[in-house]
Amino acid sequence: MVPDRRSDPIEIEALEQQIATADDGDVAALMQAVATYETELSSAHEQGESDRYQGITRAYRERLIAVFDDAVLAEDWELLEEFLDAYHPDTSDEFPHVTTVLQNVTGRYLIRTRLTEGVTEIPVKSLEFFSSILDRVEGDGYDFINEGVHPYGWGIGHPDHAVADTIHQHASKDISVVNPMLEHAFYADQHAAIDLLERIVNDDNISRSFAHPRGDISEARHLLDAPAGAVSEFSPTIPRYWEWQEEFDFEFRLDDDVEQRIQKLVSDEGLDNELSGDWEIADLTL
Repeated sequence: MVPDRRSDPIEIEALEQQIATADDGDVAALMQAVATYETELSSAHEQGESDRYQGITRAYRERLIAVFDDAVLAEDWELLEEFLDAYHPDTSDEFPHVTTVLQNVTGRYLIRTRLTEGVTEIPVKSLEFFSSILDRVEGDGYDFINEGVHPYGWGIGHPDHAVADTIHQHASKDISVVNPMLEHAFYADQHAAIDLLERIVNDDNISRSFAHPRGDISEARHLLDAPAGAVSEFSPTIPRYWEWQEEFDFEFRLDDDVEQRIQKLVSDEGLDNELSGDWEIADLTL
């Protein structure tokens, strides 16, 4: 049964029960929970109840992601695919309100698959889900959706979906989102990632200036924050609520040849004047 669109306590009580039942491995309850979550947020959005909208996400998003992720681990890709089909960005004029939940769970699936089975085992449809979001997202007001696409970089090098080309194209639209996607790409395949970084920096069609709290900087300076972030002591916070580096005991090490290419980019762009004489890659963090 499709949940009523009214925002009364009974619906939230139903969501509590659905999540609890889904946590016991009930896939039908999970489907109901996602539908109720979507309906509740849609109702709050339509009625202009921003406080209620935020209250629902604070109360239920992390819990829903947790039981959803557990279900995907148990049922594998086919279950996640069902949800991506049902709540795909192309199914409505606006992004479904459950999009950030799907991004989180799909991002985890990408990372796990890449680290355990390799890039060729990542389902193309999961990458297409992220690229469809990149095609449609624009302007302010999509902060959580923008951050949710960061793990797309883990698909770099996929033989049947051109992740690098998509990120490159998006650089002319919103380079601020490219930086974190590029950092994730460095974790996945640092050689493919440095190829992409060089392509973007050498693309004359991409703006040479980027507004930053520290003042206007070049897009090269901004994007060099990606490999710097990978070698720094700061761990990525996306996907939220998940310590993937701890789960896989993952430690990133920059190869010497990649480090030399980064150093050459710094020199070619005249950025070494801003750094100390003994600077390291981590010093490029912004």
